[in-house]
Amino acid sequence: MLQGFEDAFVDAQARTISLALELLENNEKEADMIYIYMYQSEMQIFFNAFFAKDKKIYFLNDWFDDDQINEFFDCGEEDIDNIVEVCNKYESKCPCEFKLTYNVNTKAFDSNYRYDDIATEEDVDLVDIFLAWQKECESEINA
Repeated sequence: MLQGFEDAFVDAQARTISLALELLENNEKEADMIYIYMYQSEMQIFFNAFFAKDKKIYFLNDWFDDDQINEFFDCGEEDIDNIVEVCNKYESKCPCEFKLTYNVNTKAFDSNYRYDDIATEEDVDLVDIFLAWQKECESEINA
């Protein structure tokens, strides 16, 4: 792996967190946690997010209108393209699935990756994966 890959890879992911923070700020919303789900393969791209505030989960459509959500999705897809470009530039395998979490209060960032293409290998719906992760996160914050 080439020098600088990790920094570039983390910076590219941090842009998605910044995107979510900007969405919150522009709409005068506050969250304790930001959760971003990204999936990319040669066949498809999927990007979505949800938030936690006071131990309650909020989806994008709970707080934002369609235009704001569509713009957020467009920017998120550009961020996914940027991550793929970083991986290609450094000749590193790019994950297919990203689960990013950001604690707004402590500024702690965490990420989980999957390199196998779950959508094609296991013939599952990405929305179902996203919703299952949301339920898992909701259980954790209410534990």
